[in-house]
Amino acid sequence: MLTACNSNPPPPEAFASEVGKFSISAPAPFEEMQQSVETPVGPVDIYTFTAEADDSAYVVAYSDYPSEIIEQTDPQMLLDGSRDGAVANLGGTLVSEEDIDLEGNPGRSLVIDATTSQDQSATINSRIYLVDNRLYQVLIVSPEGEGAPEDAENFLDSFDLQ
Repeated sequence: MLTACNSNPPPPEAFASEVGKFSISAPAPFEEMQQSVETPVGPVDIYTFTAEADDSAYVVAYSDYPSEIIEQTDPQMLLDGSRDGAVANLGGTLVSEEDIDLEGNPGRSLVIDATTSQDQSATINSRIYLVDNRLYQVLIVSPEGEGAPEDAENFLDSFDLQ
């Protein structure tokens, strides 16, 4: 009876991707997906890992860009492009942005308000990192107005390079 009354969420599940070279803790198991998208530099494969818990989606995605493109472009411009692409793809509004880094690799912390494919207002708390020629995106999509889930910071902070 006591355990039924316990409202603590289940402990996060550790996840590691050898190929993706990252680890993270999520509140539910990830489902993996791969797709190829056309970009200004040609087709790019995007690997996406999604976990759903409560009314939120927890996502890690990464894609590799041609090394020669990365070497010829300012990392901040690449992060700007990623930010602008995310806002445009979501049809959203950038609420806040902060420069961050992960083990010396440049990144951004973003908050975006958007409408989901089910016409629901949502807030996306996101971090993007450029590590060599790989762009990582770590984000949580939650209903707008409810604030980020309690474990949002833990999820975002648990992302680590392998």
